[in-house]
Amino acid sequence: MAKAVAVILCLAVLAGCGSTAPPQFQAGYAAARRPLNQILSDVNGALKGVRGRSTVRVAGTVGALAGRFRKALAPLEALKPPARIATAFTTLTSSLRRVENDLREISIAARRRNLVGASLAVESLSSDARAASQAAAVIKQKLYAR
Repeated sequence: MAKAVAVILCLAVLAGCGSTAPPQFQAGYAAARRPLNQILSDVNGALKGVRGRSTVRVAGTVGALAGRFRKALAPLEALKPPARIATAFTTLTSSLRRVENDLREISIAARRRNLVGASLAVESLSSDARAASQAAAVIKQKLYAR
C-alpha cells in the first residue's frame, strides 16, 4: 500500500498548474506530463490489484505498462528546461527512467515467479517514485510560483 501511495504522490506532483516558464517548454512539459500521469495511475491500479492474479498475468500487465511508460517518457526527456530548473529536471527524468526500469524488473521477477525479486523491485519503484515526486515538486515550485 505504501508503494501505491508513492506512485500517487508522484502522479499528483506531476499534475502541476499554470506556469511562468517559456511557452515552448511549458507546452511541452504539460503535454509530456499527461500520458505519464495516466500510466502512473494505471501502475497504481495494477499494483493494488495484484492479489489473486497469476504471476504471468501480473508480468504481462506490468511489462506492458513499462513499455508504455518508456514511450511516454521520451517527449519529456527531449525537452530543454530553463536553467533555473535544469538540475531538478535532470533528477526528475533520471528518477522516471529508474521507475521504468523498476516496472521491467517487477515484470521479469513475476514472470520467473521470483517473489523476493518482485518485492525488491516494488521497493525500488516506491523509492524512485518518491525521488521523482520530490524533483517534480521543486520544478512546480520554481516554474509555477507566482
